[in-house]
Amino acid sequence: SLSQAQRLRKFSEQGRLSIDTIFAVLSEEKPNQKEQVKFKTEDIRKYFPKSYTSLDMQKTIISLLEKWQRQRERNRGDAR
Repeated sequence: SLSQAQRLRKFSEQGRLSIDTIFAVLSEEKPNQKEQVKFKTEDIRKYFPKSYTSLDMQKTIISLLEKWQRQRERNRGDAR
């Protein structure tokens, strides 16, 4: 990216450019390359009241996932 190139140039001008620096800068996770999970609204709309907004659906999904995770952790503890 442009930002990475500018930082590498700055390190070079400062005499601090090394293989390790290059590797560190180029292996950074870029904000636009973070893995995302997306659902089409029409695919999940049937599971929610008609009055729910996209934000309402998102909050509900996150809440349900958090409950599911807690349940799985409890079940894992019981199995020991």
